[in-house]
Parts: sequence; structure tokens; C-alpha cells
Amino acid sequence: MSKVIEVTQKPIIEYSIIDKVAQDVEAKIQSLNIETLEPTESNLSLIKSTRAELNNEFKTLEEQRKMVKDIVLKDYNIFEDKYKQLIASKFKNADVTLKKMVDTVSDGILQAKINGIKEYFDFVNTYDFVKFEDLELKIIKSKSDKKIKEEIDEYLIGIKQSLDTIETLQNKDRVLAKFQMSKNLSDAIAQTNLEIQREEKIKAQNEARAKAEQERKEQETERVRLQKEEFDRQAQMQFVEPVQQTEPQVQYQEPIAQKEEPKIFSTTFRVFGTREQFAMLKQFMNDNNIRYEGVSK
Repeated sequence: MSKVIEVTQKPIIEYSIIDKVAQDVEAKIQSLNIETLEPTESNLSLIKSTRAELNNEFKTLEEQRKMVKDIVLKDYNIFEDKYKQLIASKFKNADVTLKKMVDTVSDGILQAKINGIKEYFDFVNTYDFVKFEDLELKIIKSKSDKKIKEEIDEYLIGIKQSLDTIETLQNKDRVLAKFQMSKNLSDAIAQTNLEIQREEKIKAQNEARAKAEQERKEQETERVRLQKEEFDRQAQMQFVEPVQQTEPQVQYQEPIAQKEEPKIFSTTFRVFGTREQFAMLKQFMNDNNIRYEGVSK
């Protein structure tokens, strides 16, 4: 391709006196003896005025430098915009299109490589709980298939060794269930041990509660037995000192005496007890043909 771009006239910048100006600036700054100024309140006005004077001179020179830069770059900026619009953009667009094609081919090659590795994995893997994704293989074009297949073989050998170890454990079924999820033997054993410890703790707590409940029931049974014995003892008494009736009572009245029958007596007494005990009292009196009147509350 022939030469398309060239500079026909070099820009001319006149700065022959810049060395002289530099010397003048250095001499002036030295004459100000900046290093000897004491940063005190009495010198504050002098310090500020000296700084303002130097800044003004520097600003004047900076404006000249920027003006030269703008003049020199004006034609270049116009040229650069034209170059980018007419030439660079076309090359860039073509490069983007070609890169997409390269990526498409590369992606296809990589995907074919991945598919081949998956086929090998499916062929050698005999464990239904092990998935291809579990291996987290780093498959790239520059990595040989042989190396990747070796990684698969090593992973499956590790699985077999872990399964062999699990067969020797006391809680192998529980460890196996967790190993099939995590594929990590140490984690599976640790989780199983922790789970067993929790279960044993819960079992001990349940047994303690059951024992306490059994003791409570036995105490309640003993209390009821003692109450029944006391009730039976009281029921066998013929007479009890009358008291003011304020609680549920059973009242006996003397029936009309009949000739040649035993004499019947009547008494009033206060009875304390549960419903079951009152039922037992009633049954006792019925069994012994004792007539009674009473109101239960």
C-alpha cells in the first residue's frame, strides 16, 4: 500500500530565549529566599504576596504553552478524526466480525473437546451418585485430553477408596448416605458423629422425662391408695361426730321400724373424697343394704 499519510511541513515553534527565561526565573526565586522565610503570623502577608506573584508569572507562561499546543494539534486533531472515521472504523468493524468467527470455531472445538471428555467419564464411571459436574474439571483447549482423563481416573479411584473405608465403619449406612451427597469422607464421618451425639442427647432427655413421669404416676397411685384405705377405714365407723353441713353430704334416715326387725339408727356425717371415692362409698352402702339420702357437689 502506498504512503497515504505524510507531513508536508513541520510546525515551527520559536523558543530560542527559553534558556534565558529559565535563568531569570531561577534567579528571581533565589532572590526571594523562600527557604529562609519563617512561617509565622508576622510573615503571613509576605508569604501570600510572594506566592501570588510567582503564580501570576507562571500562569502567563502556561497560557503561551497551551496556545502553542492548540495551534500545533489543530491540524492533527482534524486529521485524526478523518482517519478514524474513514479508515480505522472499517478495520475495527472487520476485526470484530472476524473475531466472532474465530470465537465460533474455537467454541465449537472446545465444546467438542468437552463432549469427548464427558463421554469418557460416562464410560468409566460406575457410581450413580457421582456426576460429571462434581469433578469441577478445568477444560481448556491447551490442556490435553490425556491429562484431563487422568484427573477423572484419579477422582474415581478416590471415590472407591472412600467407599472401601466406609464398609469398615460401624455406622456405614449413615456415613454412606452423607458421603454420596458431599463426596467428602471426612465431612461425612464428622456429620454422622455429630448427628449420633445429638440423637443420644435427645434420647437421654426423653428417658429422663419418661422416668420422671413414671415416678409421678407411682406417687399419684400411692396417694390414691392411701386415700382409699383412709376412706375404707372411715366407712367402717358406725358413728361420726355431727358437724355443720357445708360440704357435699350423704344423710341416712331411720326407716319406719317393723316388727321383729333389727333396730335402725340414723346419723349425719361429713364426707371428703373424689368422685371415684364417692362412687365406692355408694357401692359399699348398697352392698350392705344401708339406706341413705344425700346431695353431692
